[in-house]
Amino acid sequence: MAGQVYSVNTLGGYTSQPYLSDRLRHVAQPYFVLRQFADVKEAIGKNRGDTFLFDKASNVGTQGGTLVETSTIPQTNFTVNQGSATITEFGNSIPYTGKLMDLSQFQLDPVIEQKLRDDMVKVIESAAGAQFVATQYVAVMTATNGVAVTTNGTATATATSNLSGTNTRAIVNYMKKKLIPRYDGRNYICVGSVSAISGMFEDTGTGGWANASQYTGEFAKNIFNGEVGTYYTTKFIEETGYLNSAIGASSLYGQAVFFGADCVYEAVAIPEEIRTKVSVDYGRDMGMAWYALLGFKTVWNLSTDGEQHIVFVTSA
Repeated sequence: MAGQVYSVNTLGGYTSQPYLSDRLRHVAQPYFVLRQFADVKEAIGKNRGDTFLFDKASNVGTQGGTLVETSTIPQTNFTVNQGSATITEFGNSIPYTGKLMDLSQFQLDPVIEQKLRDDMVKVIESAAGAQFVATQYVAVMTATNGVAVTTNGTATATATSNLSGTNTRAIVNYMKKKLIPRYDGRNYICVGSVSAISGMFEDTGTGGWANASQYTGEFAKNIFNGEVGTYYTTKFIEETGYLNSAIGASSLYGQAVFFGADCVYEAVAIPEEIRTKVSVDYGRDMGMAWYALLGFKTVWNLSTDGEQHIVFVTSA
């Protein structure tokens, strides 16, 4: 028959998707930890290729200074480097039969949607995480009061400690000296595995640690997903899906990333969404899938830009 039909996506089936898609993204949002800190720099949209280009302006070449009354103001310039993120397809599906749908005592759609959502979060969180750890600044906790930092992206020592107050101060001071801008203008961010974050709770000498449950005022209004506390102008976020909690000596220690502003970009062509399979075999062959067309990329590269905004805590 001619006209619009539900069973064909292009003739009407897709009109049913926005509710599911919006609900999927809304429900999944609290589960994203690393991804919440990626900047969606541009919603690219369809039909614009698979590469997202972004410009990075360096600091000025020559710093200004004092002037003599009769001299002219000196001139300088800055360079612009270009980075790129590749837009990639992500997805997974769960097929099911019409018979199962008809005979099941339970409504299958919510169960299938939940399982697809859980899988989607793990996949996209890992894609974001891979870029957060793609930094040249690598720190190893060699003791509760010792940090070894390399600038070539490789850990050369074995971790023998989790985070502590002393180690945190050392890393944050390192970031300050490297002029890494703070994430929100006041605080840096540390996203850590369970083991790494537990080190801050175990360090009874960490004066100044504030549990997120005790936040008041403005702090209580601006809590990130997974935030557990703040210390030394750094907000601590616990992450359970990507960072390793079993590294270093005897696999007792955990990974973490410290970062400031402008660290990872997310380029989106099609946000994650649920898609319903066009049923075949007269409605006997059915299915649902999640799908996304997006990509992540570390913004700064020490080799090409002379700066980096992320410190990766790990072990050789």
